[in-house]
Amino acid sequence: MFCVHCMSDVSITDHFDIKENELVMKLFARVNVDHAAALHYFVKKGKVQKLVHAFKYKNKPQIATLMGRTLGIKYAESPLFENADMIIPIPIHFARLQQRGYNQSYAIAKGVYEETKIPINSKTLIKNKGIVSQTNKNRSERFVNVLNTFDVKNPEKLEGKTILIVDDVFTTGATIEAAITKLQDIKGIKIQVGFIAMAVD
Repeated sequence: MFCVHCMSDVSITDHFDIKENELVMKLFARVNVDHAAALHYFVKKGKVQKLVHAFKYKNKPQIATLMGRTLGIKYAESPLFENADMIIPIPIHFARLQQRGYNQSYAIAKGVYEETKIPINSKTLIKNKGIVSQTNKNRSERFVNVLNTFDVKNPEKLEGKTILIVDDVFTTGATIEAAITKLQDIKGIKIQVGFIAMAVD
């Protein structure tokens, strides 16, 4: 059973108040984003890891939605985020969706929606195939590997829009970098990023 009290002593990052925060700087070196923030730090054996593992591997999507609501509150309060036109959750492949029963990033997006009322768009950024083994691949090879799993359908619907991409944990950045690379050349698009957590080196 999930304990709501667990969230009370999980630290929040300062990413929502600092323009050039550590996540922004990691992304700016690779892709174009308006702003980016992670809600928590992801520390091995910490409470955030336990919560993330619960919603990713233990059939607890309600935890992702609750954490998404906190993300939505911080997003709405932040002076650095322009209110987006839509939320785009990082997609998972259909086979993984069938196996897990839900997309944890969509569950996070649902929580953000509940606090901001920004509509969710899960039809444009598509995962067309699973990722082949990343073993023995360097970073650039891993990026290409992930990039080739994404497709964008009806990109004209994103022209001139501000979008908020949400996902669970920022680790190497290969997934979010690949997703943004697929989207950033759309005419007039502005891209924001929100994570539940950022891995600590």
